[in-house]
Amino acid sequence: ANLDGNELPNAPRWTANIGSQYKFFLENGDWEFTVRGDYYYQAKSFARIYNTEFDRLKSWDNLNILLSLDHIPSNFSMQFYIKNIFNKSPITDIFINSDDVGLTSNVFTNDPRIIGFNVKKIF
Repeated sequence: ANLDGNELPNAPRWTANIGSQYKFFLENGDWEFTVRGDYYYQAKSFARIYNTEFDRLKSWDNLNILLSLDHIPSNFSMQFYIKNIFNKSPITDIFINSDDVGLTSNVFTNDPRIIGFNVKKIF
């Protein structure tokens, strides 16, 4: 196959990532409330060097948020977070097996939306 001029696999022309965080101090500085958001975008790319329509990976994005409440003197912390807020599952890569197993393919996707709560106490 002539690969002249083809794009490299898994090399989008551009990606963007932006995060923002702000801390509020409560109760004379004993409590700290943090709000954080992270956004990631990846442009379209190809999964293999052949650059066929089968190899094309669509552009995708992801948004995560975190709310944290920390009591500084007692080393106590609570976090609430949501990963993949939009619950998108884009195909981020593909892998084609050999013809010994019938050229089956595997796809890789992002994790589904995850909502979590974390409590931590350091002694």
